[in-house]
Amino acid sequence: MDKALRLVGKLKNELVGDEELARAAWRAAVGERIEKNARFRELVRDRIVVEVDDRVWQSQMHALERQILGKIEKLLGRVVARQIEYRIAIPRIQPQVAGQVEFQLRSVDAEADRIADPGLRRMYLKSKRRAKILKDAI
Repeated sequence: MDKALRLVGKLKNELVGDEELARAAWRAAVGERIEKNARFRELVRDRIVVEVDDRVWQSQMHALERQILGKIEKLLGRVVARQIEYRIAIPRIQPQVAGQVEFQLRSVDAEADRIADPGLRRMYLKSKRRAKILKDAI
């Protein structure tokens, strides 16, 4: 893979742009485990923009910036980027399972449990509480 990236990097072909080369070199330079938490987003002028999961990853990756840039340069055989910008990613909502059981509060009242309509059940419990408060006040 290293030799292939070097050969492609030396080509002055318009079919393969600097961004595609940098993207391929990023995966090869950082490895699969780091690439899961620090994803290549784009190449802007001479800066690689990388999206990281959190501030911890941002600081750790910032410490490795010179090593990563050196490895990318070695893989491509030329300088594609002079610096790396690490941005914290926006948290993504995970897909939810259909039919997932949601937590519901159960009433202690057996009579209220027999009322199927939630609105009517709530009204029943509310009126029962009011009656109890009035009874206690007397």
